[in-house]
Amino acid sequence: MRRKGMYTASTSMLFILGAIGLSGCGGGSDDTSTDSGGSPDGRLTGDIVYYAAACDVSQPAVGTDIIVHRKDGSILSQSKVPSTGKFDIAWPSDAYHFSYAQQINGELFVYSKLNVVAGDIGIVGERNSNIDSACACSDFNFSLSDVNANYNGYTVYIDGRSDRSSAKVCKQDGQFPPVNLVLTPTYADGLTSYAAQIDVNSYAANSTIYVSPSIFENAENEGVELNAELSSANNNIYSPSFRTFSETDYGRVNWIEWPVSAHVFPGLFANNFITYSNFEPLGGDDNGQVFYYTSRRHRVTDPDATQVVQLQQNQQKMLQSTDAILSSFSEDGASNYDFTGIGTGKTLLQVDFGQSGIANWTIEAPLKGTFPDLDLPTNLQTPFEQITQANLSVMIYGYFSHSSSQYNQFRTKVVEIQRADLKTRSEFYDNYVIEQISVDIY
Repeated sequence: MRRKGMYTASTSMLFILGAIGLSGCGGGSDDTSTDSGGSPDGRLTGDIVYYAAACDVSQPAVGTDIIVHRKDGSILSQSKVPSTGKFDIAWPSDAYHFSYAQQINGELFVYSKLNVVAGDIGIVGERNSNIDSACACSDFNFSLSDVNANYNGYTVYIDGRSDRSSAKVCKQDGQFPPVNLVLTPTYADGLTSYAAQIDVNSYAANSTIYVSPSIFENAENEGVELNAELSSANNNIYSPSFRTFSETDYGRVNWIEWPVSAHVFPGLFANNFITYSNFEPLGGDDNGQVFYYTSRRHRVTDPDATQVVQLQQNQQKMLQSTDAILSSFSEDGASNYDFTGIGTGKTLLQVDFGQSGIANWTIEAPLKGTFPDLDLPTNLQTPFEQITQANLSVMIYGYFSHSSSQYNQFRTKVVEIQRADLKTRSEFYDNYVIEQISVDIY
């Protein structure tokens, strides 16, 4: 991929991996995937949109570039997204990979899916602040003086943030969702936490709403302290991050990292989750730094039960397989790779490469296969040649739902859920696992 401006940056990343003793030991292997592109002639359909940055409003991404690639990454066909945002293109037997490219405020975003079969790819697109005017949002201020006085030693979170006394609220289906308040013990362990909701629909925009301490006094407002702990297999992790949140008809609420014991609020919310994660610097040199991230999420079905989880820790295997992908960038050609057998529960690989403000490329791929030399039209290659300080992220993830060879069945299931347009997120996503390597160039 040298001609796409990735050569210099990826070479620097290989030097960084070399500094921690891993360059040259890539996890290449033969591509034995059975679920792949090259299906009989058919059609590929989908919607490409822009999502507002402030809310979930979307608009057709008219004029977005669509590229169909052959198995080796060369361009088979090109088209543009029509005014409806919906596309319906030929998907012949030699079509293997799909890309779309969006220009937003001078920044290029390219998204590619490898080993695609004919069918529906769902609704895809990037956030675009230029359409925020379509959001019906208002600011509300909250007077918390009496709450702070009555709950001394607590931190007040408003819609998941503790650094403000106001909230920007955007309407959904013509109504403002409730504003969520949480009181967490700031320092002391073993104290009760509290949560409440405020309906702001009867208040004028920019008004100040008095918050009475009494809204936290009912039994359903009390949090349940979780006995959350890592498995003994993770005894080398000393400070894991524990977060909780609730899934509602208005999306995810109260996404909070707890400074002491984690809590959930089953009296207010039916769907509660806990996420365990650990972020670890692995080393580097004068060129940059390498980091590793691992995380697990599960539904809290019984708040009184001990919440035990084992974080998957496969730093060396992740680094070795990442090296194979970097080699394909720097050597301007295809490269075999293999992320199967790294932990459990995962189905897809996602590679992100680019520099903020210039160009970013996200590639979704099977856990095992050949990373092709994806070609782009000249006008879309040029921004990548301007990259000087690249960032790379390589992550593998899944929901313990499909095997590593069932990635297109996994994609089909995700689209099916997306098209169902459920109010509360599907239980399919309850049990999540991810491992990630990131490389930053200075």
